[in-house]
Amino acid sequence: MVKRKMLLVFLLAASVLALPFCAQAAAQYGGVLKIGSQPVNNLDPHFATSIADIMLLEQVYHHLTYIDASNRPVPDLATKWNSPDGKTWTFTLRPDVKFNNGAPVTAKDVAYSFNRLRDPKVGSPVVKLYKNILKVEAPDATHVRFTLTHQNPEFASDVGDYHASIIPDGLKDPAKKRISSGPFMIASYFPEDRIILKKNPYFNQKDAAGNRLPYLDEVHMIFSPDIGGQVEALRGGELNFVGGLTTEFAETIKKGGSAKILTNDSNMHWAIHMRSDKGHIAADNRIRKALKLATNHKQIINAVRPGLAAVGNGFSPVGPAYGKYYLDKAPVMDLQKAKKLLAEAGHPNGLKINLVAQNQLDVIPIATVWKEQLAKIGVTVDIKVVPSDVYFGDGAQSWLKCDFGITDWGARATPVTYFNLAYASKGPWNESHWSDAEFDRLTSQVDREMDFNKRVKLYHQLQQIMIERGPIVVAYFEKSVAGVSSKVQNVKLAADWARTRFWNAYFKK
Repeated sequence: MVKRKMLLVFLLAASVLALPFCAQAAAQYGGVLKIGSQPVNNLDPHFATSIADIMLLEQVYHHLTYIDASNRPVPDLATKWNSPDGKTWTFTLRPDVKFNNGAPVTAKDVAYSFNRLRDPKVGSPVVKLYKNILKVEAPDATHVRFTLTHQNPEFASDVGDYHASIIPDGLKDPAKKRISSGPFMIASYFPEDRIILKKNPYFNQKDAAGNRLPYLDEVHMIFSPDIGGQVEALRGGELNFVGGLTTEFAETIKKGGSAKILTNDSNMHWAIHMRSDKGHIAADNRIRKALKLATNHKQIINAVRPGLAAVGNGFSPVGPAYGKYYLDKAPVMDLQKAKKLLAEAGHPNGLKINLVAQNQLDVIPIATVWKEQLAKIGVTVDIKVVPSDVYFGDGAQSWLKCDFGITDWGARATPVTYFNLAYASKGPWNESHWSDAEFDRLTSQVDREMDFNKRVKLYHQLQQIMIERGPIVVAYFEKSVAGVSSKVQNVKLAADWARTRFWNAYFKK
């Protein structure tokens, strides 16, 4: 009973948090913010996959909650929320929010959005995440009530997933009919060049001084696969923001030009996945263990991202940013044992693998260092470099089909989100096609365990399973790093930098 009362106190305290807009006494209106970006893959926010997709939706849509830098939910469309038992959740909405067509945003829109997100026939990547929702009701215009099939102590975080953008009731194809309630709206889209966002004329949120937001007139996402070219354009003033910087690019910006560096702690990581279903080389856990034992995480960090990354436990998506949920267990490297495992698996003379590397950010350097490390145990790695849109497409070299690939994973509010999306047997983004009955069972348990200490224990067990027989090597957990023009003020870099919002950014005189 005491624990339940403590839970209720926590939930009620969380419900009254507010997402403050800082007063900007010297804020200037006007200007076009130009962002360097990879091409956008999907304009339907419920199907966002790439970094560019996420950055776009964060400028044009509301979520019920927004995940702050400490991985906690804070108000966004919802001003507060509460739950008496972890099973029934009620969210109170802002009463004055409108879509860019002038229609008010109501609880019916929220209910429709979540029913679409959890509908298996629609097939959103978060169907499994929201499988726990039994029903969504709109008792009135400003309240939405979720009834869950079982308790979920962190449901307020789950509804802050970046996919959970709020769209109008009945909208069938948001990629074509682009109606949103954020400060900006999609004005023009040129798939090979850029996407242009303009002010939503009905957006009426204000900063603490009563100034209407946003300050910017437009935001342009300018597409270029060449991150080096983006950095030079930032230094030269042609761009105003470039995210996901490597250490090398961050140092380049520091050396001179018209930009500054922003950083934030994060659980963002690069996962080298090993396809583990029948008929594929890594279906044998001895192969997976051998490749893990040959990996030197610190060497990868020193070569690719010195000073801007942490090792973590090496083989799970749960990093130090999760506090007590994180299993603090350093990865072990043992080349002799790795060779022995390969021999036991029938490869005494080594083997050859193809590693698909999207042409983005740290991927190719990670692939290159890992290739050198695996060569020490007789594994030859053939790196296949492809554009990001090919990697996240549906061809033979896509992330969901290739045997070995390197995927970027943004920060999530709770670790179980990664498990449900990518490591549970039926996860929609299970790129490794790994299936483990014990892992599935514990994932189901941690999703509904109300006792914090028991939840911690379950998380540690899940990470231990991934260390022993999981399908990934996590190269490192990176700090979120971006370059921004010195003229641009009031940009707070998100833990997942792609979720950085420019709602109250402005150009100084």
